[in-house]
Amino acid sequence: MSRTLGIVGVGLIGGSIGLAVRKSGDWEIIGVDSPEITSKAVELGAIDRASTLKEVREADLVVLAAPISEITKLLGKLLPTDALITDVASAKGAIVREAEKQGLRFVGGHPMSGSQLAGVSNAKADLFRGSRYFLTPTPKTDPEDYREVSSFVLSLGATPTAVEAEQHDLLMATLSHLPHLMAVALLKVASDISPEALSFAGPSFRDLTRVGASNPSLWADILAENAPALGEALGAFAGAMAHIGSEIGNKESIERRFQEAREAYDALGGILIEKSGENVDLAVPVENRPGVFAEVTTLMGKNNINILDLYVRHSNTERASLVLTIDSKEAPLARKLLQEAGFSAEILD
Repeated sequence: MSRTLGIVGVGLIGGSIGLAVRKSGDWEIIGVDSPEITSKAVELGAIDRASTLKEVREADLVVLAAPISEITKLLGKLLPTDALITDVASAKGAIVREAEKQGLRFVGGHPMSGSQLAGVSNAKADLFRGSRYFLTPTPKTDPEDYREVSSFVLSLGATPTAVEAEQHDLLMATLSHLPHLMAVALLKVASDISPEALSFAGPSFRDLTRVGASNPSLWADILAENAPALGEALGAFAGAMAHIGSEIGNKESIERRFQEAREAYDALGGILIEKSGENVDLAVPVENRPGVFAEVTTLMGKNNINILDLYVRHSNTERASLVLTIDSKEAPLARKLLQEAGFSAEILD
C-alpha cells in the first residue's frame, strides 16, 4: 500500500526529491505550487498530480521546498495536521523554533547538494546521491519521527547527519554564506580600484569570486534568514583579517600563517578523499566546449581508472585544466590514454 508524499513548492529541490523517490514506487507524490510549475512537474514525472495544502495536511510525509523566507509561514498554514514534516532550507534556527512553537511533528533538513540552475525543469533524480544531508532534531523530536525522515533521506541516496540547528547555521554561515559575501566584497573592491581591473584578473581571483555571480534574490533571502550566525562568522573573520593585517610587515609571521593555512587545506583534502600518500593530481588542459569534461571522465571510467576527486583550474574563458586525483599506479596509463585521445596531461607536484 503506497503512502502519500506531499511536496510544497515544487522547484528545483522539490522536483528532484520527487524524481529521486519515484524509483521506489512506495509513494503517491502530490505537489503544491503554481499551476504552471505543478503541470511541468507532472509532465517530468516529479509528482503524480497537483494538490492543495488542505490535502497535503493528510499526507504521511510533507517536504517544504519553498523559498527559505516562506517556510515559517507555511508551517502555520499546514495546521491542523498530524503529518510528519521536513524541509530543505539552508538556515534552520528560526524554522525549527517555529515548528516547535506550532507543536508540529517536524525534523528540519538541509541537503548539501544543489545547482545554480533554477526551476523544476532542471530537477535531477540523482541530485542527492552521495551527498551529506543535515537533519536538525531537538530534544522534543520523537525518535521514531527522526528515524523515518532519516530513512527517507537514505532512500534519496544521501547520508543523513544529525546536528543542532544553531550549530548547523553557524557551519553554513562559515562554509557557505561568508564566502559568498567575501566574493561580493572582493568584486566591489576591484571594481572601485579601476573599471578595467576585472579584465586583468587571474585564475585565483576568478576562483575566489565565482560565487559572486549567484542568484541575487535567492542569496539575499538566505543571508537574511541566517543573519545572527552570519554576523558571528563575519565578526570572527574581521578579527582574523585584522590580526593578519597587523602582521603584513613581519615575514616570519605571514609565512607561519600560510603554513597553518596549508596544513588546514591538507586536512580538508584528507576529509574529502583518503590520502594514502599514493595519490597524484593529474592536470588535463582542455578547451572550453560542451562535453569536454565528460570525454575525460568517461575515458577514465571505461578503463577502470577511479577518480578520487576532481576540480577545475581556470586560466581564461577559453581554456582550463581539469585536475583529477587518481591512484599513482594508474597515472602512467591515464596519461597514455589521454594522449591517444588528443589530450595532454601533467602530474602536479
